[in-house]
Amino acid sequence: MRDWKEHHNPIVVLRNPLDRVVSAVSWVKHTQDTDALFVHHSLPYMNNMLVGCNFRIIDFYDLDQYIPRRTDVFQSPVTYSRVDETAKVEDVYVQNSDYTLEELQQEVDIYKKLMVSCERVSVEEWKELTQ
Repeated sequence: MRDWKEHHNPIVVLRNPLDRVVSAVSWVKHTQDTDALFVHHSLPYMNNMLVGCNFRIIDFYDLDQYIPRRTDVFQSPVTYSRVDETAKVEDVYVQNSDYTLEELQQEVDIYKKLMVSCERVSVEEWKELTQ
């Protein structure tokens, strides 16, 4: 299988890392699952996976315009987790053995930079690509 970064038209869905943490906390409470699920859902990845790559983005918060949720099939639960824009990393960070507060802060900084610097894929183009 090819690496996604080698694709001729890589597209990444970006979500605020702090919202991913809050969503992970909610998901773990909802499913009463382990901390491993929390880490899997909230682990910072942008520095290792996205920095230096050429890709376009879809804003996670607009995802339902690109991929409407269906009621006739099982889909993962929606947590609607969203932090206030004034929230700081230390307000949201949950102590864990896989990443630090500083790594989460770095993830937030990268996210903010990518959201203003990356080209966005339009809904119309997405629909053409996925017909």
